[in-house]
Amino acid sequence: MLALTVTALGADSEPGAKPPDLTDLPLEALMNLEVPKVYAASKFEQKTTEAPSSISIVTADDFQKYGYRTLGDALQSLQGFQVSYDRNYAFLGTRGINLGDFNSRVLVLVNGHRVNNNLTDGAFIDSAFILDVDLIDRVEVIRGPGSVLYGNNAFLGVINVVTRQGRQINGAEGSIEYGEFNTYKARVSLGKAFTNGVELLLSGSFSDSDGQEKLFYKEYNTPAQNHGVAQNRDDDSFGSFFGSLRYFDFTLEGAYITREKGNPTAQFGTTFNDSRLRTTDARGYTALKYAHNFPDVVDVTAQVYYDRSEFEIGYPSGTSLFQEKDTGEWWGAELQLNKHLWDRHLVTLGAEYRDDFHQERQFTGQRTVQQDRQSHGVYAQGDFAVVDNFHVNGGLRYDQYGDFDAAYNPRVALIYNPAKESTLKAIYGTAFRAPNFLELTLSPAGQLQPEEITSYELVYEQGLAQHLRSSVSGFYNEMNGLIAFESGRFVNFDAQTRGMELALEGFWTNALRARLSYTLQKTDGESISYELPDSPEHLVKFNLTVPVWRDKIFAGVEFQYTSERHSLRNTTDGTGQPLTVQGSSAGGYGVVNLTLFSREIVKGLAFSASIYNLLDETYSDPATRFHRQDLIERDGRTFRVKLTYRF
Repeated sequence: MLALTVTALGADSEPGAKPPDLTDLPLEALMNLEVPKVYAASKFEQKTTEAPSSISIVTADDFQKYGYRTLGDALQSLQGFQVSYDRNYAFLGTRGINLGDFNSRVLVLVNGHRVNNNLTDGAFIDSAFILDVDLIDRVEVIRGPGSVLYGNNAFLGVINVVTRQGRQINGAEGSIEYGEFNTYKARVSLGKAFTNGVELLLSGSFSDSDGQEKLFYKEYNTPAQNHGVAQNRDDDSFGSFFGSLRYFDFTLEGAYITREKGNPTAQFGTTFNDSRLRTTDARGYTALKYAHNFPDVVDVTAQVYYDRSEFEIGYPSGTSLFQEKDTGEWWGAELQLNKHLWDRHLVTLGAEYRDDFHQERQFTGQRTVQQDRQSHGVYAQGDFAVVDNFHVNGGLRYDQYGDFDAAYNPRVALIYNPAKESTLKAIYGTAFRAPNFLELTLSPAGQLQPEEITSYELVYEQGLAQHLRSSVSGFYNEMNGLIAFESGRFVNFDAQTRGMELALEGFWTNALRARLSYTLQKTDGESISYELPDSPEHLVKFNLTVPVWRDKIFAGVEFQYTSERHSLRNTTDGTGQPLTVQGSSAGGYGVVNLTLFSREIVKGLAFSASIYNLLDETYSDPATRFHRQDLIERDGRTFRVKLTYRF
C-alpha cells in the first residue's frame, strides 16, 4: 500500500543556527525558499529532499506557536506518530508499533549524542527528557530503519534534537510558567559567543506539579481501596541542567536531569492508592567532540563520552515496601571520515566502540544482578550522483553487540528528480534491536533473540505552485522477533506493518501557515492470539498558524485525531499463573489545542497562553502490559501561561 507524508518546510541554515522567521522575508525570498537541511539522516548535512528517508523538521518556532511542553507534544503533531501516557511515562508509537515498553525502538539523539539508556535502551520524551524544550533549535525526525549508521535501537526511526547555541541567546534569558494542577516551571539560560573563539551556553530548569487530585479506576472500586479513587498520587517534578563550551573545533557538552513521579495506577500489582509507589529517574552525560575540515582531504568528526542512568521505584504491598534500584554506566568513542570525490560524490567511513561497564539491578530480598557488555561497529556509506537529477545513497554497517551474533544492516536509496521541485525515493533498509538489560535479567538465558526489521518505502515529494509542499510515501515493514512482555514473561513474536500517509503544507507571506496529514496503517501480529495494542488504523493531524496582529501576535491551532486502538489486560489463568488477554478497546478521539503567542510587544519579552484539549474531550490510552487496567484515562481541558524575557 502507498502512504503519503510531507516534509516540513524550514530555513536553509547551518546546524544549530536559528532559522529565519518567514514573516520577516520579502515575497521574492519566500517564493525561492529552499527546502530545509537535515544532518542525522546520513551523518552529513543535506537537503531533506536528497536524504535517504522520509523527513520531518520541527523548529523552535513551532514549539513556541503551538505551545509544546515536551518532546512528545511535538512528535504527536507529526504524521505517522502517536504518543500514549500511562500516568508515569509517555510512549511513542510510529507506523503501527507501540508496545508500551520504554521507547527502545526509536533512537533519540541530542546533537548527535545517543540518549537512550543502557538499562531498558529507552529514551524519555516526556518531562523526564534530558533537555528543556526551550533549548531546542530544531528536531530532525528520520523515519525508517537507521541501523546502517547508528546500530542498535535505530529500529523504526531516528530523532535528533539540535540545541540552540550560545550566540543565539547572546546574554541571559529566563522563563516562568504556570499551568493546570498547580504546575510551576522556571528556567534560566546564559549564552555568549566571544571574540576569542569561545562559545558558552549554560541553562538550568526546575518544574513541580501536583498532578490530578483524583483519578478513578474501576478495577479497584472497593471500599478497602478508596472506591477506586487514587487521591493526590499524580505529582511530577524535575530539575535539569545543560551546558556547552565550544572552542574552535572542540565542543565539551553535558546534560543532567533528575525526575520524580508519583504513580496513581497501582502498577505492577502494587497496593492501590499508596503514596509509596513512586519512580525516580536520573540521566546524565558528558561528551567531548571534535570536528574539522581538512580542505581537499577529508572531514573528520569524533567524540568520546561518558553516560550514567539511574532508576528507582518502591513497590508497596500491604504494609511492606519492596524497592528496586537499577544503575547503568557506559563510555564510548566514535570516529567518522567524510571524503568528497570530484564534487559529485561523498564517501563516509565510521567506527564506534561502546563499553557498558556497569549494569546493575538491586531488588529487596533478591540477589543483585550485575552485567557488563561491550559492542563495536563499523560502517561505510556512499552518496553518488550518477547524473545531475539522479543519485544513489547506499551503505552497510557491521555490529558486534555483546554475545549476540554479528549483525549486518544495509540501506539503499534511489533518489530521482524528474522535474523541478519533484523528488522520487525508493528506499530499502534493515535494522536490529538487541534485548536490553531488563529483558535479559527477567528472562532465562538464551531465551530472547534480537529483533530484526526489513523495510521497503516509496516516497514522492512535490512542490506545488509557490506556497505548497507535499509528499507521498508508502511503507511495508517485516519484523521478526519483536520482544514483548506477555503472561508474566518476555517473548519473541513476528509482525508486519503497512501503511499510507498523506500530508500537505502551505506557507504564505503574511505568516499564515498550515499543515495537514492523514495516516492509514495496518499492523498484523503473527504467533500471538490477540490484536497488537495501541496501533490505531487512522491518524489525522492539522496545524494552523494565523497572524493576529502584525508580526507580534500569533494564534496556533492543532487538531489531532486518533482512531480506535486495542488494549491488553493482565489476569491469571485457572492455576493462578499470569495471563495476558485482549482488553477493552480505546475509542477514537479528536483533540483541539489552542495557543496565543506574542513577542516583542515589550522589548525582549515573549508571552504565550495555551489551552490543551480545548473541547474537553474524554478519552483513554491503552495501558502498558504492566497494569491491571487495560485503559488509562487522559486529562481533560488544561491550560498553561508562559513568560520569557531576554536580557
